Amino acid sequence: MPDNGGLTTRQIECLRRIADGETSAEIAASLGLSKRTVDHYVQFACAKLGVRNRTQAVAKAIQLELITPKPP
Repeated sequence: MPDNGGLTTRQIECLRRIADGETSAEIAASLGLSKRTVDHYVQFACAKLGVRNRTQAVAKAIQLELITPKPP
């Protein structure tokens, strides 16, 4: 089983989509969730990764090779 840094599949999915430029509202709409739920996923991912905000969470997830953003 791959090491996911303690993140859930949904948390990783949200970070991947944020890295691709999607907002919480866009992520929520495409996954059939509320914006608040997406924000909670991201908040808990930040805590697990030991970072303060979503930008740092995305950077850390990329560094740990948990996500790979789309090329520009």
